[in-house]
Amino acid sequence: MSKNLTDRELVELIDADMSDFSGLEDSDVDENVEEIDKSLAEFDEEEDFVLSDSEDIEENGNVDSISNSKYFTLQKNQIKWQQKPFTPPTINLNDLNEAEPPTYLYDPIYYFSKYFDDKEFDKMAYFTNLYATQQNSTRFKPTTSSEIRDFIAIHMVMGALKMPRVRMYWEKDTYINLVAETMPRNRFFSLRTHFHVVDNMEIPKNNNDKFFKIRPLFEIIKKRCSEIPVERNLSVDEQMIPFKGHLSIKQYIRGKPNPWGIKTYLLCGQSGLVYNLILYQGNMIEVDDDLKKTFGVGGAVVISLTENLKPNCHYLTMDNFFTSFNLFYTLQKKQIYATGTIRTNRFNNPPFLSDKEMKKMGRGTTFEISSDIPDVNLGLVKWYDNKPINLCSNVVASGKVDTIKRWDRINKKYVYIDQPEIVGHYNNTMGGVDKHDQLVSLYRCFIKSKKWTLRMVSHAFEMAVSNSWLEYVNDAKQLKIKKKDTLDLLGFRMRLAKELILLGKTVITPSRKVGRPSSRISPNLQEKLFSPLEKKKK
Repeated sequence: MSKNLTDRELVELIDADMSDFSGLEDSDVDENVEEIDKSLAEFDEEEDFVLSDSEDIEENGNVDSISNSKYFTLQKNQIKWQQKPFTPPTINLNDLNEAEPPTYLYDPIYYFSKYFDDKEFDKMAYFTNLYATQQNSTRFKPTTSSEIRDFIAIHMVMGALKMPRVRMYWEKDTYINLVAETMPRNRFFSLRTHFHVVDNMEIPKNNNDKFFKIRPLFEIIKKRCSEIPVERNLSVDEQMIPFKGHLSIKQYIRGKPNPWGIKTYLLCGQSGLVYNLILYQGNMIEVDDDLKKTFGVGGAVVISLTENLKPNCHYLTMDNFFTSFNLFYTLQKKQIYATGTIRTNRFNNPPFLSDKEMKKMGRGTTFEISSDIPDVNLGLVKWYDNKPINLCSNVVASGKVDTIKRWDRINKKYVYIDQPEIVGHYNNTMGGVDKHDQLVSLYRCFIKSKKWTLRMVSHAFEMAVSNSWLEYVNDAKQLKIKKKDTLDLLGFRMRLAKELILLGKTVITPSRKVGRPSSRISPNLQEKLFSPLEKKKK
C-alpha cells in the first residue's frame, strides 16, 4: 500500500519551494528504458524538448486571453487543485464497431490490395512515365503497372534479405533468383530514378505542403486505416522515418532508435495497427490553426487524430509532449478516457510534494490530488520509483495499488514496492506506436540515396505491409486457426512479394510431350492468388 501522511505532515512538507519538475517521457515509467533528458540546451528547432515558461504558454494556449467553449478550455489562472483523492467516473463503455467475421483466411495479396490496388499501381506507372517524358529521358522505356508491382516486390525481398549492397542481388556469387530473374539490375535503378506518384508540373507556386510529392501514398494508407474497426486501447506517439540527408523538415529526437529523420504522429491500437497519421512539417496542414493556438502542437495533434473516435468507447494514452490541462478537459467532454505523463507547468504547477521529500520517504511513495473546478474531473498522481513520475488521467488515479518487483542497486537485491493503478494502466496501453515501429523496422529496406522522397515511398509500403499482416493475424484468430498454421511477418512479406510478381504474369509450365516446353497463361491466376489459405468445410 502507499504511504499515508497526516494533515500536519503534509503542511510541514509542502513548502513554497515546490518542485518545478516538468514531467517525464512515457518510457521513463519503465525502469528498463533509458531516461530522456529534456533540456533547453539541447532544444534544436522542434517542440520535443522542455520549453521555457513563455514558450510553454504560447505553445499550449494557457494564457488569459484564451476562451474557446468549442474546445472546452480554461484560462491558466482558473486551474485549481485540491488535496483530495480522485473520484473515478462511472464508466459503461459502448460496444465497438466490429467488421464482418471473415469466412476464409486469405492470401497476403488480398490484405495488401486493400491499401494499394491495381488503380493505384496504374497511377504510379502513369506519373513515372510522365516524369521521364518531362526529363527527356530518351533511354527510359515506358513502364507498366505490372512492372511497378515488381519494383515494389523487389524492395520487400531486399528488406527481408538485407544484403549490404543492392548490386549483390544480381552478382554471380550472391545471385537471388526472385530478384534477378524478375527485373534486370539497370532497369531497377532506372525505375528508382524516375519513380513518381504526382505530376511535378502541378506543384503550386505558393505551395505550403512540403510532402506534396509523396502525399498521395500516405493519403491512401490513411483512407484505408480509417476503415478498420478501432480497438479499445489506443495510444498517440511519434514515429521517426530514418533520414540523415539535407532536409528542412528533418527532426532530431534524443532517445529514439533513429533520432534523425522525418517525424510522423500516429494513432495506434494496442496490437500495433495504425488508425490515423499526421506527417510533421512545422505548419501541419492536416491540423486546424485554431487547434494549434488553443492546445499547442502536441494537443492539436491528439485532437486531430482522435476526431473520428466514437464517444465512451476508448482508452487513450500519450506522453508528456502532448498532454496539457485543456487537452484532458476536452477529452473528458468528448468521453475519451485519457491518461498520460505530464509537465507540471502546463497544469498551473499543482501542489505536489517536492522530489527531495518523496525521495526521503522511499520508493513506492504516491501523492495524489484532484481538480477543484466544477464540471472538471481530473486526477494527478506523483509516484516515486527510481525517480519521480507525474501522471494525469480523467479515468483512473491511485486506484487499486499493486505490488511490483524492482531491483535495489544499493542493497543488490530485488525489493517489492507499491505501484498505483494509473502507472499499470499507462504501461499496459502505451506501447501501440512502439510495436508498429518495431514491426516496420524488422525488415525495413534501407535506401542509400540523397532523395528523401524515396525513403518516404519505401516507408509508406512498409506501413502497408505491417498493417496488412496485423489484419491477417486478426482474421486468423477469429477463425481459430493455430498459430503454427499462420504466416509470421517474414513469411507474410515474402509470400506477398512472390504474389505481386506472379500477378498477371505468364506462367511457364513443362509440356508432357518430349521437346521444348510450352508457354501458356495459367487460367484464373488472379482468382487463384486471392483464394483462401484455409477453407471452412461446408
